[in-house]
Amino acid sequence: MKRRTITYMALPVIWCLVSGQITLGSVLLGLIFGVVVVAPFSELYRLDEVVHPTGDWISKIPKKLMYFYVLIKEIIKANIVVAKIVIKPKIDIKPGIIAVPIRTKTNIGITGIANTITLTPGTLTVDISDDKSVLYVHSIDATDPQGVRDSIRDDLEHYVLEAFE
Repeated sequence: MKRRTITYMALPVIWCLVSGQITLGSVLLGLIFGVVVVAPFSELYRLDEVVHPTGDWISKIPKKLMYFYVLIKEIIKANIVVAKIVIKPKIDIKPGIIAVPIRTKTNIGITGIANTITLTPGTLTVDISDDKSVLYVHSIDATDPQGVRDSIRDDLEHYVLEAFE
């Protein structure tokens, strides 16, 4: 089956769950919304590729769970660091933008690592290089740029690579 077909079939179901009504009108409206939302982005996410129902997505479920565990752990750690910065009587931070080379090559992997960085308090993905090999990350404390790079590469990107590529 093609991913586009699977996506078009799933969106009316999701729409019915969101709207709270399972009627023919809700299903049709969900299908229309699905086409309007999915069609412009189908090139980005390669929705025309053939998907095998027993593909390796099942084998990646434990890796995705591990990614979400690490993500939540990193968000909690970053919240504590940001809270300590805010609570200090004199805020002594040196924010800056750091170039972070990335290993991910697929759009889904790049989106995953960029969103993961942005979800972590104190960091924000600002831009990506034209060749998609470097993310530009704003950090609330850029006094140790190599430490930020290593943290992103070792703590976040590693799990994104395993879960989404």
